[in-house]
Amino acid sequence: MAKKPTLFPKEEEVLKRTAEMIEQLKTQDIPFKKEYERLFKDYKKLFKQTKLLVKMSDQQQSQLTTLSEGLQSNNIELQHKAEEAEEAVRASEKRLAQFLEAMSIGVFVLDANGHPYYANQKAKQIFGKEITPSSSAKDLPEICQVYLADSTQLYPQEHQPIIQALKGKVSSVDDMEIHQSKKIIPIEVWGTPILDEQGNVAYAIAAFQDITERKQAEEERIHFTQELAELNQAYERFVPHQFLSLLDKKSVVDVQLGDQIEKEMTLLFSDIRGFTSLSEKMTPQENFNFINAYLSQMEPIVHKYQGVIDKYIGDAIMALFPTSADHAVQAAIDMLKALVDYNIAQKARYPYLKIGIGIHTGYLMLGTIGGQDRMDGTVISDAVNLASRIEDLTKTYDTPLLITEKTYKKLTDVSQYKIRMIDHVTVKGKSKSVTVYEVFDANTLAMIELKSMTLHDFEQGVKFFHNNQFEKSKRFFDNVLQINKNDKVAQTYFDYCQKILSIIMKKTPKILIVDDFPDNIRILKEFLIRHKFLVLIAKDGETALQIVEHETPHLILLDVMMSGMDGFETCRRLKANTKTQNIPLVFMTALSDSTHKIKGLGLGAVDYITKPFQYEEVLARIKTHLNIHHLQQLQAKNFELEIDNLELKKKINKLITQKFL
Repeated sequence: MAKKPTLFPKEEEVLKRTAEMIEQLKTQDIPFKKEYERLFKDYKKLFKQTKLLVKMSDQQQSQLTTLSEGLQSNNIELQHKAEEAEEAVRASEKRLAQFLEAMSIGVFVLDANGHPYYANQKAKQIFGKEITPSSSAKDLPEICQVYLADSTQLYPQEHQPIIQALKGKVSSVDDMEIHQSKKIIPIEVWGTPILDEQGNVAYAIAAFQDITERKQAEEERIHFTQELAELNQAYERFVPHQFLSLLDKKSVVDVQLGDQIEKEMTLLFSDIRGFTSLSEKMTPQENFNFINAYLSQMEPIVHKYQGVIDKYIGDAIMALFPTSADHAVQAAIDMLKALVDYNIAQKARYPYLKIGIGIHTGYLMLGTIGGQDRMDGTVISDAVNLASRIEDLTKTYDTPLLITEKTYKKLTDVSQYKIRMIDHVTVKGKSKSVTVYEVFDANTLAMIELKSMTLHDFEQGVKFFHNNQFEKSKRFFDNVLQINKNDKVAQTYFDYCQKILSIIMKKTPKILIVDDFPDNIRILKEFLIRHKFLVLIAKDGETALQIVEHETPHLILLDVMMSGMDGFETCRRLKANTKTQNIPLVFMTALSDSTHKIKGLGLGAVDYITKPFQYEEVLARIKTHLNIHHLQQLQAKNFELEIDNLELKKKINKLITQKFL
């Protein structure tokens, strides 16, 4: 009997499993799906033709067997047809092999025992070598140099898709590499089992492709994404993300010229004390290093309390706190505490630093200004000017942290801070004064305790000062200084009181009368007392010199003709004493000749009054010379009050320049 034509072992069973494999691959979403679909269609045609040919061959063989003796003449023809059928099957198998060889992906097949059965040319190219049928599945990673991506570890056998396919599982991976002698090829692999009629794995097929270009594209995408992220971070250094959020913008590219919002915020200004003199001693490079070393300590604190640094102005910081006044105050306290640590750490490199911080809460316009080619984000508001002014006041009161009443009232719980009221200030261009508070939480523990102990006297001193009661104010601030001599604010107020009291013309000026004639003294004294003068009496020149050592009169009436030391000698000695040389002195004399007058004026007297007195004339001359002397004192001192409450300053100036007419 002639041998049946053969396609694969077990003929139809293998054909059916192959069809099932192709049918399974058809349903998977894989890169070469279309090629499999075309393969499936061609294969179905081939399969039908092959079955027909096989069936025909079987029938012919049966007929030949039954009629072998009677149909010997037809044997050659039937055998020829069987050979044609076998050739057709082989042709179909060849076409399938050609199709697989033409595919741009690698195809590798293992039999049920895990031995290599088939590999197309692309698979061999990627492997870089031939795979012998005697190899086993467990040896494939080492034979083919299959590694886990980005490592020197052989790919775990149990995770390989073709091994999973031998277990009847469909799987895929994209973290596999083939290491050839001179290059590494990253691959993506799909594994699919081919089952027989009983559902057993007959073959395991793996399809794989070189994904070098895809990996490179992915790496480029990751690199681009990283660069973009770094660029965004760089932009945020110049345009903070919080600034964009406040403008309701997702990106800096969305910002347009004129974008703005109005919002109540708390502003913080800080500045280094004496930076100009410090910078003069440094080179430009040292200046930049110095400023950056300092600012790098302050910036994280602002961010910690949800603040936005609007700008750096040299060594100064302008920051916005959109959510809470407490955040601004807490940030300022931490900045001052951090400065203490910074000064200790930088002691060997940089000079000791002091800063002033001013805080104010108010409505402001936040937006962009400039032109289409150059814009800047900024805030515009009277609140900004006031915050800057408050920071400047820290120099006047020699205290590091001041806040306005607006900020004070916005604090959640004032009792958690160490605060005392400092002053009422009036910003230039404004008519209303603003109350300013000192926050001293960043002081040393000893200073905090002393300021807390003297808080009552301090507040009373401020109260009386602003009520123009400078004598009382001075006493309260003196009490504070007796306990805490390092209280700079109390010292400032005490000095204010001293200066103001020293130049305010007294309502009851002291007049020293020097005369040895009792009746003149008595009558003149009574007259001056009636006109609200305090009167001191000296019956001779020696006594007068003793009195002025203990009490300083505002004016001296001096008789020329006296027993013992006369008026000219007394005048000479008074003018020789630095303590009394500027006291206006008026001679009283019965001598009317010009010689004596010239002599007296030459010794330093300001006027002459001739006896017998016209008392109204005496009064007029006394007031005139007191006013002249007072104005001369003001001009000589050239005193400028460093008080920022304009209303109070006007009152003080009025008190200083008042005249007794």
